[in-house]
Amino acid sequence: MIHGLSNRNPKRRPSKAGVTLVEIMVAMVILGFSALALLSGLMQARRYTELAIRENTALTIAQGYIEQMKNMEFASLDEAVLPTLFHEGAADTLTVSPVPSDPTVGDSTTDIVNAKLIDIKNTPTDTSDDMGMSIYVYIQDITDAAAGIGDARRIIIRYEYSYADGNRTISNSDVLYAIRSDVPTY
Repeated sequence: MIHGLSNRNPKRRPSKAGVTLVEIMVAMVILGFSALALLSGLMQARRYTELAIRENTALTIAQGYIEQMKNMEFASLDEAVLPTLFHEGAADTLTVSPVPSDPTVGDSTTDIVNAKLIDIKNTPTDTSDDMGMSIYVYIQDITDAAAGIGDARRIIIRYEYSYADGNRTISNSDVLYAIRSDVPTY
């Protein structure tokens, strides 16, 4: 008797080592669902990233205007149109509105809109992807000699922005405040 052949079962069939078509189809369906979930997550992450870019751009522009107003001649804050401002490297002006009772809401009867188009994607010939921004400027005289407050102004900027996100339009608004006195502070 040959060594190793005694344990063989002649009635035993050899096993089929391989993958059936059904197993391949099930694996493809599972892989497809996984890819769909991953793609959906990536698209949502992109949408949130674009939202954050637009929010930060609007905030940065509003803060830039505030900083320019804090550094201009104090007497200029009492003018109806604020001079010597810059937007995207070009001379710019902002018209001042009367201070409403609630600056976070504004007053549609007296607010003067300073409309801006912000080219976020750097496509100067295509304005369809620009972010529209409305800026409302309020300058409030907070001088109070009885309280020991010399010449001072509260600068309030309310800004609203909107942009197209696919088939929907996203809008948001916020308010920034700053104090400027006749005595420069650093």
